[in-house]
Amino acid sequence: MKKAVFIGDRDKTDLLFYLAKTISQAGKKVLIVDATAQKSYEFAYPALDVPGEPQEYDGFEVWIPAGSLKAELQTEYDLVLYDTDDSYRLSELPESDFRFLMLGCELTSVRRAARLLDHFFAERPIAELCAFRRVLIEGAREPGESYIMEQFEPFPIDWKEAFVYYPDERDLAVKIGNQYAGRLKMKGLSKEIKKAVHGIAAVLLETDEREVRKLWKKAERSR
Repeated sequence: MKKAVFIGDRDKTDLLFYLAKTISQAGKKVLIVDATAQKSYEFAYPALDVPGEPQEYDGFEVWIPAGSLKAELQTEYDLVLYDTDDSYRLSELPESDFRFLMLGCELTSVRRAARLLDHFFAERPIAELCAFRRVLIEGAREPGESYIMEQFEPFPIDWKEAFVYYPDERDLAVKIGNQYAGRLKMKGLSKEIKKAVHGIAAVLLETDEREVRKLWKKAERSR
């Protein structure tokens, strides 16, 4: 079972939904774990009123734990995606195969990301550099990506690929429509978010983006 952790203060629900649905087209059993402070997934999909149990949504499952993240999963999954913006839950996260730092360009987002990394590494004595990939959600000329990355130099991180996307009104419209429809439509999304999902999915599946694009097409056609 592979595990991936997505750390950062930005809303990641839609991105992880698209990732999970795309990867599930490869025959993988995927679980999203909501470890956010405000239970971001609680109303983001049509969950049944069964607190603390993983629930199916459009080909994958979502789990909002009622207690500790350390509770043993009763089902074997091929891939588990942990989403957190909560410094107090970082100590509960398992050792993972992939780590992503997701942030925006605002100073508040950069500072919160640094605080989360402080807590992450405080709980994990690191003997060597820890691999991370960054996902920059939105962009701005100021302060610039190089300045943002300077803020993370104190951490023992080996930076791998970087992904950038700028959500626009098309992505927001699809996201809102999906919440009200109770199903995950992927047609109509912007080229930028598609490219980000393709790149991240290729990392998680350890394959090339050409194969991921085929999976995305299947996900778009699925009902």
